[in-house]
Amino acid sequence: MSARGNPFPIPLEPGDRRSPKSLTQRHPRISPSISNLPFSCTVYQAELTAITYSCRQLTNYTDKHIIIWTHSLSSINSLTTLITKNNTVKYCLDILNQIGAHNQVELRWIAAHSSLWGNERADELAKHGTTSTTTIARPIPQEYINKLINDKVHKLNTDIVNKDCPRHTKLILGRNHTKIINNLNRSFINNRKEFRTTTQLITGHCGLNKHLYNMNKTTSKECPLCGHHEETVNHFLGQCPALAQTRGQYFNDFYLSANDIFDNIHITTIINYVNKTRRLMDPEDLDNTGVT
Repeated sequence: MSARGNPFPIPLEPGDRRSPKSLTQRHPRISPSISNLPFSCTVYQAELTAITYSCRQLTNYTDKHIIIWTHSLSSINSLTTLITKNNTVKYCLDILNQIGAHNQVELRWIAAHSSLWGNERADELAKHGTTSTTTIARPIPQEYINKLINDKVHKLNTDIVNKDCPRHTKLILGRNHTKIINNLNRSFINNRKEFRTTTQLITGHCGLNKHLYNMNKTTSKECPLCGHHEETVNHFLGQCPALAQTRGQYFNDFYLSANDIFDNIHITTIINYVNKTRRLMDPEDLDNTGVT
């Protein structure tokens, strides 16, 4: 940070390679402030905080031409937008407006790591700041909150799969349960019908005869398509001979285990296969000729 005119040092322009001694007037500098930031802070938030605290040291000055240099283009862009909901940006704008009421203030971009004296000094102070015992309170970024939530959900999912997961679900998800669940959430978060169908396949609680028989909803466990095996999820997805051609069309293989299918084939392709068979269609979507 610097300002043009007494009592501040003259700023280095980008690309200027002159000695800092020849650029500095014989007037006292603003003393540097070294503090630490919470672990949750992003680099973007740190850059805005640096601008904010620099401006706080200038609130007593008037009639000066103040130039604040930053290599964070994202900070400059956020400060020039018309609408913002970010509290860190709001704090920075407030202090900029405060000193701007009595001074001419400019916020300029400067290339990082460009061997300029001011840049090198800022980097040096930033390294000292990581060891400071003084921590500045900052708003917690939404992305950090999202990360904490996602990490917790991932841990809970892992614990459930490893400890309390039903045998069928554990067989379907295997070791790639995180990838499969993430694909499910990304692909069908806005499609309730397909999300439900996928969940039914993963849990085994679906309209196939093995599950319906266990619920006393049908008199036979057998697959109505081939008539030779129990109609389980594994049979329906990967083993039923009556669906071999359809399976080859969607999975590029005629016989697979359900675990291999979920491990190696994207969830949308699996659902396309299921829809093609029309075996798990909602009753209102069927003509009732295939209901068992």
